[in-house]
Amino acid sequence: MKATASSKVKPKTKAAKTTQQSPKKATISKTRPQSPKRHFPAPWSLTGEGFLFPLFGRKSYNSEMAFLDEEDRKSFKGGLGSLMLVNYERSDVGPYYELLYIPGNFEHKDTNYKRITRIFVSSQTSVEEGIRNWAIPKERADFIWKKEGRVTKIEVSRDGKTFFKIKIRTLGFNFPVSTSILPYVLLQKAEDGSKLSTAFIGTGKGKFARIESVWSDETIFPDFIKGGGIKTGIGASPFHLTFPVAENVE
Repeated sequence: MKATASSKVKPKTKAAKTTQQSPKKATISKTRPQSPKRHFPAPWSLTGEGFLFPLFGRKSYNSEMAFLDEEDRKSFKGGLGSLMLVNYERSDVGPYYELLYIPGNFEHKDTNYKRITRIFVSSQTSVEEGIRNWAIPKERADFIWKKEGRVTKIEVSRDGKTFFKIKIRTLGFNFPVSTSILPYVLLQKAEDGSKLSTAFIGTGKGKFARIESVWSDETIFPDFIKGGGIKTGIGASPFHLTFPVAENVE
């Protein structure tokens, strides 16, 4: 007889044990509450060095090129304005540089005020707090400030593009300077339509200063000479400046 091959039988598999897992406890991430952003209210006390050059505002140029809105144009009277460049070595928000333009007088209820219509600073905190405290329309920019003996060279740029350059030479001897001789009372417009008046107070040691060259990209900053600028002004080093609490003017 032929032997018959034994058939292969698959081994029985053991039933898999089912394990019951206990649900995971929800984890609660502990995050520290964000501290409120610090503000720097007025008054501010500032020290440093800087330059002031007067201008006698040409209405034809400044009405179009000094970054005035329609309300500004109606109240703009020309007269004494200024170009200022400042190196604040100490301030309530730390050191920073500043470039600003005042085209002249603006009339409000039969009173003349100055108004900053274009201003750049190197500190974002100064931008935010300047708008908050005094409605000064600050914008941030980068500065190069170089002193070589009596000569100071300043360049201001934004997004890597230079839009202002100036070369200044100081002259002669020191003499005391004070805003009591040439008072500046600002009237700035806040975003909510209110008007804030500020009379800053400054003292220091000054010298005569003369602009040897100046240039600006007029799409970003007014041309000082075309606006009525005078190349002879004052350089102050050191100076102390107080910016008081603004007064709301009806």
